[in-house]
Amino acid sequence: MTEKKTVKKTLKKKASVKKTTSNESVKKTNVADNIMGSANEIWLAGLGAFAKAQQEGVKIFNKLVDEGKGVEQVIRESSQTATKEVKSTVDKVKGKASKSWDKLENIFESRVEKTLQKLDIPTSEEISALLAKVEALATEVSKLTGSYVDDVKSAVKKTASKAPVAKKISKKVAKKATTKTTATKE
Repeated sequence: MTEKKTVKKTLKKKASVKKTTSNESVKKTNVADNIMGSANEIWLAGLGAFAKAQQEGVKIFNKLVDEGKGVEQVIRESSQTATKEVKSTVDKVKGKASKSWDKLENIFESRVEKTLQKLDIPTSEEISALLAKVEALATEVSKLTGSYVDDVKSAVKKTASKAPVAKKISKKVAKKATTKTTATKE
């Protein structure tokens, strides 16, 4: 009898296992069907979105192009305004710099002139005045002697052509001083 009881228990267990197995397989089948149904719906939704995008895409594209044109115009106007402001500022700075260089050049010229005076180097105006006096004297002498005028006039002309040397020297000194101060500032 114990064997019968054991067999009955075993049969009951197998029967209950079969029942649970069939319930589980039904559940698994339902879950798989649900997943397949959801995947199919997602696929169909994607196709619908693609079709809608094709239909509405041209409208959206045109709308984006119109908005882009507006933004481009705003950017163009602001860049033109900025360019004008920069040019104006540059012109102001150029004017100030030019005035500063002119003042600096005048200062150097006056200092060079003072230095040349301290060294007793005559200016071009003084040399020109002196040459005019020499020419006047030569003319007076030539009136008295007759043939001396041609030699004096050519000598005066040669000397007169050398008269701007003092001015050239002063400009060279000023230029060197300017380049030295510019180099030290940098």
